Amino acid sequence: MSLKISKWKEWVAKLKNVYRFQIVDEKSYDVKLVWELNRLNVLIGAGLLLAIFTVLNFIFIAFTPLKQYIPGYGSSDRKDVIKVSMRTEELEEKVNAQQKYITNIQNILNNKIVVDAVKSNLKKTKVDTGILSVKSPNLSKFVKEVEKGLKNAELMENVYDHKTSVLQNLEIIAPLSGNITTKFSETNPFIVIQSTTTKEVKAILSGNVILVDNEHPNQAFIAIQAENQLVYILKNNTQVLKKIGNFVEEGETIALAGKSTNNNYATTLELWYRGQAINAAKFIK
Repeated sequence: MSLKISKWKEWVAKLKNVYRFQIVDEKSYDVKLVWELNRLNVLIGAGLLLAIFTVLNFIFIAFTPLKQYIPGYGSSDRKDVIKVSMRTEELEEKVNAQQKYITNIQNILNNKIVVDAVKSNLKKTKVDTGILSVKSPNLSKFVKEVEKGLKNAELMENVYDHKTSVLQNLEIIAPLSGNITTKFSETNPFIVIQSTTTKEVKAILSGNVILVDNEHPNQAFIAIQAENQLVYILKNNTQVLKKIGNFVEEGETIALAGKSTNNNYATTLELWYRGQAINAAKFIK
């Protein structure tokens, strides 16, 4: 036991042994710097540095965004992450539904009938049918059957009665300054307006451009989704001036009318409400 105590005292004495560190000029042998240290001072200094670095690390982690990089930390922000994730899923479903809706309209304009083309993953949602498959004879033959996959759009509503709530106060402008040469009927769900003075085709209502075709000469068309499930199409134009996704204001020039007989200009207007063609001439101001 006495041997262990003596070794302990010897070790403590070594800790207190003083060591001198000097910096001497090589030429003049002048002492420039002198440090007197012992092992105990070195251990105390190292401990203090370690404590300082520990405190600094704690401050950086506790009061800076660095804490977000620690695994398992940041549980207080999980609610925000969950909200963002749920919002992302909702937006993804809406984008998919909109893409299916646009695909359906493209199929209708190209006479491609796809059953259940706009089936949505959303529960108990009412699908806006947009336009039906009926087309003017300038583009293709008339489609006789309504797409079976769009029955859930409530097409049975009588939209021919202009006194219904949405159509009661509906007013549109003429897309082309001129006279109506082809009137609306059951076999012709459109009107043709002819002009001798101008070829600028105007937007009859404000809305978003959902379809554009500039490929065929004198048969360019543009489809626009307006409010209250109204969709209108301007066909048989020379050129469309807008792109898909553009927002157009009422009265804005969106196309150039096609050429008709006697070097006049003409455009074809189709107006649709919830999948039913309606007579646009009744609502022109």
